[in-house]
This record gives sequence, structure tokens and C-alpha cells, in this order.
Amino acid sequence: MEIEAFQKELIPVKDKLFRLAKTMLQNREDAEDALQEVYMKLWNNNEIIGDLKSPEAYAMKVMKNFCLDKLKSRKNKYMVEIKENEIEKDHITPFSMVSFDNLKDLMLKLFSTLPEQQRMIIHMRDIEHYSYDEIEEVTGMNVNAIRVNLSRARKNVKGNYLKIRNYEIG
Repeated sequence: MEIEAFQKELIPVKDKLFRLAKTMLQNREDAEDALQEVYMKLWNNNEIIGDLKSPEAYAMKVMKNFCLDKLKSRKNKYMVEIKENEIEKDHITPFSMVSFDNLKDLMLKLFSTLPEQQRMIIHMRDIEHYSYDEIEEVTGMNVNAIRVNLSRARKNVKGNYLKIRNYEIG
């Protein structure tokens, strides 16, 4: 793969790679380091990337494996903050900002209780909007297992959220 093809195929996915790294490593600086390391690995393996069906999925898989190796080395099992959706600040009242922050904090706590695999799958599907086939390429799991894990993760988060909300209301 030539440098132009590399830039065309893999540079546009740097934000997705960074968000995955930040989600898994819980630290912006570690995520930036991981991004640099992964791009070095991708460039060193650029001859095989040109033959791949989905270079983006391969890059995500390399990032996932790099982050998992880093987590194993430091024995950290938590994921970080999910990037806030871009919201126009003009339409937000102070009350809604506080409500949003409280909801975001609650959801992050609920996501942190999920097993690592379910957190990664729900992040890739619901945050990054990956297709099941792309998640399959990244994780190595079959589509049915991905759907089951995603369903269980959503059910778990929803159930815990409803318990908390019913407790607050009741």
C-alpha cells in the first residue's frame, strides 16, 4: 500500500480509533500514545492492508488488541467516558445541562458495571455505529454472539437504570 492509499483509507478513521482507545484505556494521554503506536504498526504492515476487504475494521482490531495488551499489562479493567454527543449549546438551559450531566454520569456508572466484552460491543454498535459484520471482524466473534452480548448489555443497563429511577421516584 502506497502512502496515498494509506492516507485515503486509514487516516480518516483516526477519530474512531482514538475514541475506542480512550474508551478502553480511560486516559486521554494513553489513548493518544496508543493511536501513534497503532498507526506505526499499520504502516509497518501496510503491504497486507492493501489486500484487505476492510482496512478500517483491521485498524480497529489492531487498536482493540493493542489496548487489551496495555490493559493486561497494568491490570486495569475499566473503560472511560463515552464522548458526549455534539449538542448545540444555544438551546440548552442551565437546568437541562445539570440534568444531562447527571444522566451522563449515571449512564457511565451503569456501563462500567458491564463485562468488558459487552462494553466494547455496545460502544462499537451504539456509539460508533458499526455494522455487525464490522464488529465481527474486530472482535472475532460471530454475529449471533455479538447480537446476544449486545442484547444482554442493553437489557442490563436498562434494568439497572429503571431500578434506580424507580427508587428515586418511589
